[in-house]
Amino acid sequence: MASALIGAALSVVLKALSPVMDPVLEAWAASKDLGPNVRALKVELLCVNAVLEEKLGMEIHNWALDELLRNLHDLAYDAEDVLDELDYFRIQDELDGTLDAVDKHPKGCAHNLVFTTTHTAKAVGKLIWPPACCSTAAATPGASWRRRRAAHGSLSSPAHNNQLADEGQVNGCMSKLASGPSNTIRAVGKCLPCSSLPPVHSDDDENSDGGSNEHAKEITKLEFNRVEVSKRIEDILEKLQHMRQSICQVLGTLRPNQNTVQLDRTQSRLATTSKSIEPKLYGRDPVIKSIIHDITQGKYSGEDLTVLPIVGPGGMGKTALAQHIYHSQELLGHFDVKVWICVSLKFNVDKLIEGIEKQIPKVDKENGGTAAELIEQRLKTKRFLLVLDDMWECSNTDEWKRLLLPLKSSQKKGNTILVTTRLPSVAGTVKKTNYSIELGGLAYEDFKELFLAFVFDDEQSRMDHPELVETGDKIMEKLKGSPLAAKTVCTLLRKHLDFNHWNRVLESQEWKEQKDKNDIMPALKLSYDYLPFYLQPCFSCCALFPQDYRFGREELIHLWIGLDVLHLCGENNKRIEDIGLSHLEELVDHGFLKNEEKYGKTYYVLHDLLHELALKVSSRECLSIYSYNVGSIRVPPSVRHLSINIDDTSVKDKQTFDSCTRDLKKLDKRLKVENLHTLMLFGEHHGSFVKTFANLFQEAKFIRVLFLSGASYNMEDLLPNFLKPIHLRYLRIGSNYYFSKIEVPSNIPILYHLKVLDLQSCNIKNVLPRDITNLIKLRHLLVQNYEMHSSIFEVGKLKWLQELRRFVVKKETPGFELRQIGDLEELCGSLLIDNLEKVKVKEEAAEAKLTQKSRLHELKLCWDTDRSTKDSAQDDQVLENLKPNSNLLKLSIKGHGGTTCPSWLGQDLSIKNLESLRLDGVAWSSFPPIGELCLVNGPHEEISNNFCDKKFQKLRRLELVKLPRLKKWVVHAPCQLFAHLEVLIIKDCPELMELPFSHHAGYEQEDESTITWFPQLEELEVTDCPKLSSFPCVPWSRSMRRAKMAQVGSGSETLHFDQFFSTGYILDITGADALNSVFRRVPAFCNLSNLEALRVTRCPSLSLVHLEKLQSLKYLTIIDSSDAFCFSEGDGQIGYQFPVESITIEQYGGSWQRLTHLFSYFPKLRSLTMWKCEQLTGLGVADLHKRTEALPRLPSISVNEVEAAQVGSLEQHLQDVRGEEEIAAAAPSEGLLLLPPQLQLQEMQIWECQNLVLCLGLLDGDKDPGRTGGVGLQGLRSLRSLHIQNCPRFLCSYSSSSSCFPFPDSLEVLYLWDAVGTATLLPLSNLTSLTHLYILRCGDLRGEGLRPLLTQGRLTTLAVLDTPNFFAGSEPSQQHEQGLPSSSSKLKELRTDDVAGLLAAPIWALLSSSLTELKFWGDDEVERFTKEQEEALKLLTSLERIRFWNCDKLQCLNAGLHRLPNLKRLDICLCAAIWSLPKDGLPSSLQELEIKYCPAIRCLPKECLPSSLLKLVIKKCSAIRSLPKVGELPSSLRELDVSDENSEELRSHCRKLLIGTIPIVRA
Repeated sequence: MASALIGAALSVVLKALSPVMDPVLEAWAASKDLGPNVRALKVELLCVNAVLEEKLGMEIHNWALDELLRNLHDLAYDAEDVLDELDYFRIQDELDGTLDAVDKHPKGCAHNLVFTTTHTAKAVGKLIWPPACCSTAAATPGASWRRRRAAHGSLSSPAHNNQLADEGQVNGCMSKLASGPSNTIRAVGKCLPCSSLPPVHSDDDENSDGGSNEHAKEITKLEFNRVEVSKRIEDILEKLQHMRQSICQVLGTLRPNQNTVQLDRTQSRLATTSKSIEPKLYGRDPVIKSIIHDITQGKYSGEDLTVLPIVGPGGMGKTALAQHIYHSQELLGHFDVKVWICVSLKFNVDKLIEGIEKQIPKVDKENGGTAAELIEQRLKTKRFLLVLDDMWECSNTDEWKRLLLPLKSSQKKGNTILVTTRLPSVAGTVKKTNYSIELGGLAYEDFKELFLAFVFDDEQSRMDHPELVETGDKIMEKLKGSPLAAKTVCTLLRKHLDFNHWNRVLESQEWKEQKDKNDIMPALKLSYDYLPFYLQPCFSCCALFPQDYRFGREELIHLWIGLDVLHLCGENNKRIEDIGLSHLEELVDHGFLKNEEKYGKTYYVLHDLLHELALKVSSRECLSIYSYNVGSIRVPPSVRHLSINIDDTSVKDKQTFDSCTRDLKKLDKRLKVENLHTLMLFGEHHGSFVKTFANLFQEAKFIRVLFLSGASYNMEDLLPNFLKPIHLRYLRIGSNYYFSKIEVPSNIPILYHLKVLDLQSCNIKNVLPRDITNLIKLRHLLVQNYEMHSSIFEVGKLKWLQELRRFVVKKETPGFELRQIGDLEELCGSLLIDNLEKVKVKEEAAEAKLTQKSRLHELKLCWDTDRSTKDSAQDDQVLENLKPNSNLLKLSIKGHGGTTCPSWLGQDLSIKNLESLRLDGVAWSSFPPIGELCLVNGPHEEISNNFCDKKFQKLRRLELVKLPRLKKWVVHAPCQLFAHLEVLIIKDCPELMELPFSHHAGYEQEDESTITWFPQLEELEVTDCPKLSSFPCVPWSRSMRRAKMAQVGSGSETLHFDQFFSTGYILDITGADALNSVFRRVPAFCNLSNLEALRVTRCPSLSLVHLEKLQSLKYLTIIDSSDAFCFSEGDGQIGYQFPVESITIEQYGGSWQRLTHLFSYFPKLRSLTMWKCEQLTGLGVADLHKRTEALPRLPSISVNEVEAAQVGSLEQHLQDVRGEEEIAAAAPSEGLLLLPPQLQLQEMQIWECQNLVLCLGLLDGDKDPGRTGGVGLQGLRSLRSLHIQNCPRFLCSYSSSSSCFPFPDSLEVLYLWDAVGTATLLPLSNLTSLTHLYILRCGDLRGEGLRPLLTQGRLTTLAVLDTPNFFAGSEPSQQHEQGLPSSSSKLKELRTDDVAGLLAAPIWALLSSSLTELKFWGDDEVERFTKEQEEALKLLTSLERIRFWNCDKLQCLNAGLHRLPNLKRLDICLCAAIWSLPKDGLPSSLQELEIKYCPAIRCLPKECLPSSLLKLVIKKCSAIRSLPKVGELPSSLRELDVSDENSEELRSHCRKLLIGTIPIVRA
């Protein structure tokens, strides 16, 4: 449609006009004998602009006009290129400072210069400074071309013309420019060079480079070819005139209402209201309720794992449906883990597993391993919900099964996977049963309700427009019941609630393109057509990004700046960034972008159908290529913007890699590389094709935007070939690997048009070039390290720079004076000024012009805190003259040596809107208005400071740090000073004795209404204040999310309250001793509803009354306590039911009898840990037969009684109150803990309980044979994991001859660490469910009893370390093991430090057919393998991986490794003596070889690398400096990783020879 082409052409014309509207460029062009050419081209472009503006908004259907407009569009690009090039050389001449001709010719140049030559003369010498008239002082803005919008709101002015005019000024001279052309030319001629060649200077000129780095690389500047440029302008001008005339003729033949329709495309912004127009999920309630019911109670609830596909056409709300289910209240608490993954176009199992693992919370004592193994460990005892959203591919059922494998580890029922997809084939692959949800268009009534909700704000608005009902019904029919189509079209309709507008939408030609009943693309295209033309290119360029890409706000705006698609639209007082933000908000309002919060940041995403729309509407100019379709995709000749996404599958093997490389090389025959304005490279492995790209794009001379995502290569390998400096405006380099350091391209300083340099996502190897200030148009310099900002010499030359994170005063002299900051006219964001002690006079401070920085929101002023001498008067004057703008939001002052608060912060407060204030290391006699402060003025003198009539309006954060004179801070109630305060931090105030909340009631007075001083407080920190009279109470509120108190007062009390995982909080309290009452003064339990973890150390007994209020509590830790719990009066006999799932008891000194009873109050307890409990002497499970009734509730004891008891004997007091019968009956031994049999414990850990013995049967001293404590832990039938460490007597009651087994046969994981009191493994032979057994430092423990675990059980993992006799005693015992039926082992993984013992053990033969992974870890004896040992290793025919780790004396590997037929991976790490690989090579099955920290290995002979090798990793092997030649490496090699930063020689060798040959090279 011509209307879209008119808008597109107009956008390019405006970009072309931007530089030529600057009188400085016109004058410079005249100095080059190009004045007439440039003026003629300018006039022609203005004429084209006028023609296009007149027809903007017309819906014209004429194919001939369409073709003419496309040609005009291309010509406008050509005009933009040539004018942009002229402006580049103008800037280059300005920076060179050439002054060869002043007034010798009316045109401002010596006319006898031969401009028509090829300009090959070279100048020598150093650059000289421009004359005084070209100083960096602010210039008077030159005349700029402005035209207001017409009544219909279309644009007449070029893109940000005023700003560009300012950027192009020659500072200090513009006031001399007159309105007449000759005067203008003459004035500029005095300041601008006559040639773009370097000037000639004498050898006597010194320091003429203004402090430039003498070690900087020499940069060859480009030469200006006037003749070639003149011919190009003439050619463009002739074609442009002819094209404009042709277009005018065609437009003149079109009468009104003949193939033309006036679109009502008012350019005004959409009216915004506080009410969101986003509707609820209409028409889907029955589906949602049905799914939730089936998940929680119905047919899916009893399944181990259910996969439920939600399938339907695009735009039907599949994702929204899944989101509502995911966040529904009904599922809160039902699932232990919820994970959301966006799958998108490619189904990559490894990436999906990694993504899932990252979202699952870690569990205690994880063993490490792959992402899949971590998932298995974390989900074992948890029910999960996994949403796989937007899945487009899943044709390989084996890959789908591989994804499901770790997810099946959950032992709970009701695990659910929701899959949303458009494709029935995908749904058919993933569903396990016949369950699936088909989502079509909404029913008529539901869709009508949705439609009307989108269009009208309320019922009254609907009633006011009855004439629209019939037309609305007809439009609704075309939307096919799609919520997405309704949202976009209704946004268009609600702008004008009149019949004509709605009827034009109804009769649009776009509806004729509708292909089937589910096709909503015409509806989306119609909404795009009605977008204001300035928004259309902003949206269409999103097509260059991969589907489901998350845009950052600044990322998108910066890209638009680079593309020059942001226009001021008559708002010349706005920054270009403000225009970009406005455009972004409009696109969200129109429904084309959706914002979402993630990790505390706002991102913007495109629905996949809108991404398709962007691809469609931009298909003439924008092309997005994926590596898998590069050979088949159609490439239009008009493409200007290109993105290439290298998919992971392109490097999956050498054959695919080579095929993709060939396809990319052929791309130059189909793509006009020389026309490209944008190049974007995506994909983790696009660096594998860096050499191909370097050759492919070497003719890309007009690149404006270069976006490199995930670069892992040397920039010099790619950029020099096609990074032509003339036009580049946006350069972004990102890296996926922190260890991969990126070197900033050396030609950065000659990218004179550069506006955005984004290096914040990469680790920069070198420093910024000294002359980076040549980039006079630079607006954004984004880097990780703020030190790079502080190293910019003469930063004031970058007058348009938006961010300067750090400035160090007089870091060098000259070039680092405060006036440099004053010259940054648009500085915004955050600024740190350091070394202010070097400012000697107040006038120098005033040169920073901070009062003029209205967009600066954060300011940090720092003096050296370690300086030996301070001039207080000087510091006071300097600070007084660093007065910021009243718009400042955050202020920090550190190390100021003066004695007074500046007037602008105190008596004459000017920054009343301040939101954050930090005072660090100041000793003022007066302070800002933050309440009444009492200051120490001398040994016995105090002064009071208070500004009663001043206050901050919006203070949200206050930090008082290292204030040596602060004694008291008092706030008198009622107080409104801190109505908005959210963060309060007080640290290191040595004289501080009192705070506003020092006497506030916390524990006993829990009514939040009493907290009047800090009603919004979220974060509190009070530390290192030794003179505080008492531990301050926390002013708890429901908004509190972090609190920390430590080193306060004379005690050692601490408190820490912080976020716990993603949804809850943890409270950690440490008292000075058991008698301390800090715990009762700290928590207001009623306000801690989100508390998930509580940790108390050396605190009084915890009241169960208060514990009962913590309804979200899952983790409870009690450390160094005399007793764990106490009761309150009046509790009666009602049993408690606490939701706690995990309890840790450490250094417990109280009654184990009480714990025996209290454990019955934790029915959900799944994990129990006991640590360093010296008084714990016995452990067992209460008798199952005689004690099935619930343990009685203990009589109540008041808190006061517990406090009294702590002074004397707590146990004696308890007995006086309640009697002894129940406790005595349950546990006659004071050190015995009997666990209730009803506990569903799944995990138990016992650490360093030196006296603990596991009960064998009858209780000690019990004469009643009917009352037992059970046999060991047999009563815990749900126990899955047991960890015993440093408990030397734990199993001493169980001998090899005992018929009792200590552990239940449900046990799956067992750690025995340090001596455990038994000589053999025979007591464990009943553990047929055991899968993992770890034995570490268990002295003389022998392996007798291991055989049944291997042959009859499920043991898959065995680790034996520092237990020297284990394998020596693994022969079968005649008494216990003879007669057992023979069976093969299921052991998969074995880890040991006893190589010799293992290879000689009788059980070795059992492992030959099952063992897949063998790790020799820490053997410090074996130097070489004997023949017998080599023969033993040969038996392991099933072995797939072998690891040698920290084998210090091992000199060479097993010579017979090549005989292991299934070995796929070999790892050698920390083996200092190994000097070579086996002479006979490695097995032909080997796929991965990893060598780390092996300094003696000098080379890898080609004979040692098998032809099957896929991956080779070499790190920290200093002697290896090269690899075999390319032709000698295995042709199968897919990945080479030599990314160790200490092996630069090897890395350089690999980058040079192997990138482009091997699919993945990390170097």
